[in-house]
Amino acid sequence: MKKNMKYKTSLIALAAAMLFIPATSFADDPHGNQIFKLTNNKGEVVYEQKPYEPSQKSKNSAEDLLHYSKSHSLANELLKKGEAALFYFTEDNPQRKTNIVRTSMSFKEATKLGKQLKGQSVKILDTIQQKYKFDSASVTYHPVLSDSEQAKLTDQLEQQAVKSGKGYAMQKLKVTGKHWNLFSTYKNGSSELLVQAMKSDEKITLHTPSDQTGVTYELINSGETEMLYSSYIESESQDFKSSGQGITFVYSIPNSEFYIWYHIEDIGSKLSKQELIKLAQSYLK
Repeated sequence: MKKNMKYKTSLIALAAAMLFIPATSFADDPHGNQIFKLTNNKGEVVYEQKPYEPSQKSKNSAEDLLHYSKSHSLANELLKKGEAALFYFTEDNPQRKTNIVRTSMSFKEATKLGKQLKGQSVKILDTIQQKYKFDSASVTYHPVLSDSEQAKLTDQLEQQAVKSGKGYAMQKLKVTGKHWNLFSTYKNGSSELLVQAMKSDEKITLHTPSDQTGVTYELINSGETEMLYSSYIESESQDFKSSGQGITFVYSIPNSEFYIWYHIEDIGSKLSKQELIKLAQSYLK
């Protein structure tokens, strides 16, 4: 588990196919670190990957973390799979913070997953590269909640929490099925491919460790689609060894403001770079 967590931290954003690098697709931040961007078919930046800055460090207190943990415990008891809710706790909460918790739906068959996401423009494969078989997947739906809606709900939940004497209150949130995250695993013996997909109409920003080592990025162009390819080299400085490669790209859904962000990880680099690029291209057909 520790090995995979380190690997995914390093490779969570990558992509593929080498012709040229558009000048608008990458830039340098003031500290000399590269910022990578991917666009939709309208030329709008929908994905950005940039170094994590110390100023972005979470300011959550121990009480905030405790509320977060309690929210998830209660969600497991009170919510059905695929639902989402907003939680409010009265104790040690002077800033009136709330937590949105989403529960996931699990799948062991690609056909059932396909039925769940039917009409969502996402490609669900039963077999990859003729040898990697679908193993499992989880789907998490995301509610769309504006700041004003959340503020109004916070007021209501605070009153409910005090009145009930429970010290907390929960409100289920509507999920339309338009915003979701998919994480699936494909296996071939001990080899694994991880495929993540996210449907959204908002920009996705990923912050990577600014001091990460052993990771190389390459922004390339496959036809009309920009992709970001990355490889992680085995590290002797850690208490474990890991290697792999990944690829990130965006599929623009025709006649829609929505797009699907894909990320594929090849743990252990069992595929060649060109095989990974070809696999990514198959998701765009």
